[in-house]
Amino acid sequence: MKIFCEIIVPGFDRTEFHMDQRPDLFGCALAHVGVMDMLRFHKFTIGHAWTSDYGCSDKKEEFDWLIKSNTARYSPLHNVRRPWELHSEEPSQYPPTMLLTADHDDRVVPLHTLKLLAAMQYTLCTSLENSPQTNPIIGRVDCKAGHGGRPTQKLFDDAADRYSFMAKMLDASWNE
Repeated sequence: MKIFCEIIVPGFDRTEFHMDQRPDLFGCALAHVGVMDMLRFHKFTIGHAWTSDYGCSDKKEEFDWLIKSNTARYSPLHNVRRPWELHSEEPSQYPPTMLLTADHDDRVVPLHTLKLLAAMQYTLCTSLENSPQTNPIIGRVDCKAGHGGRPTQKLFDDAADRYSFMAKMLDASWNE
């Protein structure tokens, strides 16, 4: 049995983005509107208000912690790795992953999700012929939506996409 991980709000625990440490545990992962660029988040919209929570990369000590601490790799964008290079005893890969954002989100701007998606696709799939990464890494951008407060139909569409992806990736069976 594998873990299905869905992270809906950004928080202090960044372990959801460290799937490369134990990729064998995850069957599927979904991450909603995450603060992925922990070195530049304070430069966009309301991000400056979070420096008391996360730290600020403009300060050397906090930069060092944000980029790579001894206990956790905190900035998802800056810590995308090839799991098969880290776990040489057995080839591994990131689990099927869906990153979600909204095009008019003024709190956690979409660039966080889009940059992480691009970094993952580039790092994991630079050479498709030699890459063991066959699980999909995809993004979902909710159009004409912000940081919450959406019409009911958009909520239904979003849930249908998320759980269809999850069911397909986990090979879940349908029960009447």
